[in-house]
Amino acid sequence: MPRILISGYYGFNNAGDDVVLYGIISSLRREQPHISLSVLSNQPDRTAALFGIEAHNRWRLSTIVRELSRCDLLVMGGGTLMQDVTSPRSVLYYLGIVTIAKMLGKPVVFYAQGFGPVVKPLSRFMINKVVNKVDVITVRDFESGEDFKACGVKAPLYVTADPALTIHPDEIDAAPGKALLASLFPDMSRPLIAFSVRNWKQEERFKQDIARAADAFAQKGWNVLFLPMHYPSDIPPSKEIMEMMKQPGAQVIDQPVTFHDIMSLLKSCQYVVGMRLHSLILACMLQVPFTGISYDPKIDRFVERAGMPCAGHIKDLDGTALLTLLEERTSQLDHEQALIREHSLTLAHEAAKSSELVLQALQRR
Repeated sequence: MPRILISGYYGFNNAGDDVVLYGIISSLRREQPHISLSVLSNQPDRTAALFGIEAHNRWRLSTIVRELSRCDLLVMGGGTLMQDVTSPRSVLYYLGIVTIAKMLGKPVVFYAQGFGPVVKPLSRFMINKVVNKVDVITVRDFESGEDFKACGVKAPLYVTADPALTIHPDEIDAAPGKALLASLFPDMSRPLIAFSVRNWKQEERFKQDIARAADAFAQKGWNVLFLPMHYPSDIPPSKEIMEMMKQPGAQVIDQPVTFHDIMSLLKSCQYVVGMRLHSLILACMLQVPFTGISYDPKIDRFVERAGMPCAGHIKDLDGTALLTLLEERTSQLDHEQALIREHSLTLAHEAAKSSELVLQALQRR
């Protein structure tokens, strides 16, 4: 039985990265049900329990070498592994794993990668030297492919889409999400809008603009939910915005929940406003209309592919323009739902290409 090892930013309580892993697993097993999968994780026991596959300590070099020796192919994905803004060690860590895999003669696939920002010359040099040895590179958007090329990567690149888009909406049980919502909102007949926010550097003004928009929906009779995608770091900005609101009744999920719960919650939404990329990707997969608020080019790139609007960058977000945009979009929900349904199906088809290319590389092996 062929054995694939997956490496990425897993086991850090980030729902976005969890749905990426779930999408990779689901897509590969849809193509080849009996394939053996394992993953490197920051919390191996939790990851193994959550995904039902073997998980191993991502920080122990001897474990990494052992698992690379045992596997038939290494998958690096997905998300944005090639970036050095949060830490200059990120690029070195992931390219180090690729280097060990190639030393052991293993094929390597970059799976629906994003790119950047990469600002350090050493990072760009390492990307040039190591990524050109990768057997297959798939990227989640055209611009990421161009960014790889700008670092001197000449290996073939395929534009696909985020792995989470391969998840089938019909497979997501809405009942747990409805139960959670029923514990928060007394009237479940009201439409539901979810806001997914995060802190970013020293930016603060955008929180007042989001509070104003949330107030407008609460006043119109919507249930307003703040949905943290990264626990617990997204809870403080969510609560800060709620404290700025004038209307009562907004709620926040302030307890640890799994990515399964988050998908289930989003399935009950009529609209999503998100800074977190995977709040938007999951909304798209679930065919729920959304508006993005950008802090990083990856938001703009995905929103454009999904055919949905972006309210602008948090540095110059205009509260009046945001509210006008949201009121316009939510006043024609049938049209918005038809639009996102069309783009969702297209992107799901594109996303599935990554797993097909993985299995082709495995067959060549």
